[in-house]
Amino acid sequence: MVVETFPEIMTWLFGWQDGPGAFYIFLLLVVAACLFGLFFGYLVAAFRHGPGEAFYVVAKVVANAGPDWIRISPRRIFAIARLAAKEAVRRRVILIAFIIFAVALLFGGWFISGADNPERVYINFVMWGTQLLILMMVMLISAFSLPDDIKNRTIYTVATKPVRTSEIVLGRVLGFAALGTGLLLLMGVISLLFVWRGLSHSHEISRAENGEVVMSEVDPFTTGHRASENAVTETTTSLDSGHRHWVEIIEDVRDKDAPPPVNMDSVISQETRGEKIVYRRLNVTHEGGHTHKISYSDGGYDMSDARGFFRARVPLYADQLVFYDRQGSPRRKGISVGDQWGYRGYVSGGVTLSRAEFYFSDFTANRFDNADKLPLELTLGVFRSTMGDIYTRVRVGLQFESVPAEGDEETGNRFRSELLEFESQEFDVQVKAIPRKLPGQVFAPNGELIGSGIYDLFDDFAANGNIKLIVRCVDENQYLGMARADIYFRAADQAYWWNFTKGYMGIWLQMMIVISLGVSFSTFLSAPVTMLATICTIIFGFFSDAISKFAVPDVEGGGPIESLVRLITQKNMGQPLPDTLGTQIMERIDMVFIGMVRSVTDIVPNFSRLDFSDFLTYGYFVSNDRLLVAACITGAFCVGLVFLGYFSLKTRELAG
Repeated sequence: MVVETFPEIMTWLFGWQDGPGAFYIFLLLVVAACLFGLFFGYLVAAFRHGPGEAFYVVAKVVANAGPDWIRISPRRIFAIARLAAKEAVRRRVILIAFIIFAVALLFGGWFISGADNPERVYINFVMWGTQLLILMMVMLISAFSLPDDIKNRTIYTVATKPVRTSEIVLGRVLGFAALGTGLLLLMGVISLLFVWRGLSHSHEISRAENGEVVMSEVDPFTTGHRASENAVTETTTSLDSGHRHWVEIIEDVRDKDAPPPVNMDSVISQETRGEKIVYRRLNVTHEGGHTHKISYSDGGYDMSDARGFFRARVPLYADQLVFYDRQGSPRRKGISVGDQWGYRGYVSGGVTLSRAEFYFSDFTANRFDNADKLPLELTLGVFRSTMGDIYTRVRVGLQFESVPAEGDEETGNRFRSELLEFESQEFDVQVKAIPRKLPGQVFAPNGELIGSGIYDLFDDFAANGNIKLIVRCVDENQYLGMARADIYFRAADQAYWWNFTKGYMGIWLQMMIVISLGVSFSTFLSAPVTMLATICTIIFGFFSDAISKFAVPDVEGGGPIESLVRLITQKNMGQPLPDTLGTQIMERIDMVFIGMVRSVTDIVPNFSRLDFSDFLTYGYFVSNDRLLVAACITGAFCVGLVFLGYFSLKTRELAG
C-alpha cells in the first residue's frame, strides 16, 4: 500500500498548492446547482402550468423554502425519525443483515487460519463484510420506505398533519441513520473481538524425545530457510495457527564499552573475545507479519503471544526525493529499466555516482518511541542485469548527511555518516534499526575534512530538524527501485483501538451518503429505480479515481474514439493522424465524452476517499486530517441531497 502525505484540513479547505481550496469549489458548485435547479424547476413548471404561470410557481416554492427550514420542529423530526426506524425494524432487513454477519464470523475463521498474513486477511474480512452489509441494508430501507408509503397511501396520515416537507425528509434520514449507527457500533465491537481472538496465539519450541531443545547449524541449502544475519544455530516452533517460526541463536558482537542488548532476557551466554564481547541471544523470525518474544531462564524457554499485530504506524515521509544518474546529474524519475509501472525510479550499482536522496524535515527525537534505535522501513524494488547467487540479495547502502538551514550554506559545517550496508528484501517491507550514534566525518563549508568520530543523529546531523538520507546500490550492474513513499521513518505508533474506530467511522460516513441518496432519489423515483440509481452511484463513487483517468486523454494517443481508430488502423501513438474533417469530428466527440465523464466523477461522491479499510489492513494510522476531510465531503453531499429531496417532494403530487 502506498500512503502519501496528506494536506492539513485548513490547507485543503482554503487552498492547496496555490490552487483554489475545497471550500471555494463548494461555493461555486452551490451557485451552479441553484441556477440549474431554478432552470430545471421552471421547465417542469412550464410543462405542467404553462410558461407564464411557471414563474409564480417557482417563486412560491423558493419563497416558502426559507420559512419551511427556519420553523422546523425538533419534536416533529424526532417523531418522524422514530416512525421511520420502527418501519425499518418491522421489515426485518436489519435482523437479516446481522444474522448474515454473525454466521460469517462463526465460520470465517475456518478459511482464514493458515493465511500467509493473517492480520490482513482478518481485517479485510471484517471491514469488507461490515461495509457490504451496512451499505446494502441502508440502501434497501431508504429506497423502499417513501415509495411504499406513497403506494400504500400511509403517507397521507403524515402529510395531512401540520408537518413540513423538510421535517419529513430530515426525519427519515435521521431515523435510518440512528438505526444504521446502532448496528454498525455493534458490528464494530464484535469485529474487534473477533480479530483480537483470532490473532492471539503462541508456540512451543520443538524438542527431542527426551524433552531437550536441539539446535542445528544454519544450512539454508538443506532447510530452505533464509537465516537472519549472524545466526549460527536454529530450530523450529510448533505448528500453531497454520504456521511455524524459526528460533535462532544469534551472535551479537559488541565493543566492551558498548551498552549490552536491550533484550537481555533472551541472552543465553556471553564471552569475551579480545576487545569484543559476544552475546549469544535467541531470536524468533518474522512469519506472517509478526514474531514472538522469547526469553531464557534456568534452562527453559518461554515464548510470548504474537507481537507485530494491531499496529497503527505513523510514517515520517521525506518532503523531497531527488535522483542522480551515473554521472551525478540530478533527474526527476531516476533511471528507467523498462518497467511498465513507472511508479519507482531506479539507481544503478557499483562505483557510479547514481543515488537517491531523501530530504526529511521536522526530524526530532520526540517523534519516536525509542530515540536510540530509529525504525526505518523500506520497500525496495530490484532489477538484476546479471544473475548472481540465488541466496545472495542485492546490497543496499545508506548514508546520512546534514542539511544546512537556509542562509547557513556558506557557514555551517556538514556531517556525513559512513555507509551502512545490508541486503535488500524484495516484495516485502524491510525494517532496519538505525542507531542514534553513527560514525562519520565533519566537513567545512568548502568541503575540507575537519574531523571524524561518533556523532549524534539528532544533535549533530539534524540539529535544525532537517536531514538527508542517501540510498545507493552497492552491487555492480544491479539496480534498486524506490519512490518517495517507499522509504520512511516509523514514528511513535498510535492507539490501535482508536485507529480501528476511525476505520468504522469511514463506513459510517459512507452509510450517511447512501441514506441521503436513497431518501432523496425516492422522493421522485420509484423504489426499484431508486435502488438502481443508488447502486450505480455507489459503483461510480468507489471507482471514481479509476474512471477519472479516462477523463484525461493521453497526449499522444488521444481519447477513446481516437484510440479505437488507432487500434483498428494499427497506427501507434507517435504517428499523427491525417488532418481531415473526420479526424476533427472524432476529436470533438472525444472532448464531449471526456467532459461528460469528468462531470460525472465531479458530481458523484468519491467513496474511496471515505474508505479507510486499506489503512487498517496494512497497519497505518488514519490521520485526523484525512478523517476531517472525509467528514467535510460527507457533510457537503448530505446537505445537497437533503435539499434535493426537499424540493422534489415539495413539488410532487402525492395524491394518485
